[in-house]
Amino acid sequence: MQAQQTTSIREPLIDPWWQKARIAARLLLKREARQLWTARDRRLASLLARDPGVTNRLIDQAVHSLTARRKYGPGIMGWFR
Repeated sequence: MQAQQTTSIREPLIDPWWQKARIAARLLLKREARQLWTARDRRLASLLARDPGVTNRLIDQAVHSLTARRKYGPGIMGWFR
């Protein structure tokens, strides 16, 4: 029996576009809560607005994901915390 070869390269656990969409969603929720944006928030928002992979639909899904987690708790999303 041969030993399994392992590689040091791992695939990311979360899609990079999804991570960026979640950041954008947090910024939108912060704006809806009438909290002021910092200079960092404004800079991130402008970067994410120009990013072609962060679509309106993906941001909308991230907003609903975050609000569901706040409303029903982290268990609503299954294994993903």
